[in-house]
Amino acid sequence: MGAADRAARVARETVVPYVSDSYHSPKLELRWIHRREAGVFATRAISRGEVLTISGGVVLPYRKVRTLPRWFRRFCFYIEHGYYLAPSSRRRIGLGFYMNHSCAPNAGDLRGELALTAVALRPIRKGEEITCDYRPVLDPDDRRYRSLLTFRCRCASRRCAGLIRA
Repeated sequence: MGAADRAARVARETVVPYVSDSYHSPKLELRWIHRREAGVFATRAISRGEVLTISGGVVLPYRKVRTLPRWFRRFCFYIEHGYYLAPSSRRRIGLGFYMNHSCAPNAGDLRGELALTAVALRPIRKGEEITCDYRPVLDPDDRRYRSLLTFRCRCASRRCAGLIRA
């Protein structure tokens, strides 16, 4: 069994509404998009403003995040003041950590104040992938941010930024 197959099996066995101090709506599920890429999808229609995920985990400074295995760093995201949120378990990762990036997301924070909560920014159809913008909303005075990921965006949005540093 290859690494992608093991990852798929682990993901199928571990996605439940409350995992590693995180919550996800029962209207969401994890699906494999490609052999090495998973995404979060709506199993039912979702209204604008519905809470989709509340991510919980361990808060770590950048120097500790850099010591984590590369594959696991993909699940960490910046909160503020040089700190990042990482899933509290490498074996049971909350569904919110699997959301893929889009420059025109359908999920996120309505006001830019709730770093750990993702809500529907617009109505979402059954079967649609749930996406969020990985680019952090930074306080201009926060000079402690360091990106963990750099990749070419594939969202094809008119607002696409191209190269993403998150």
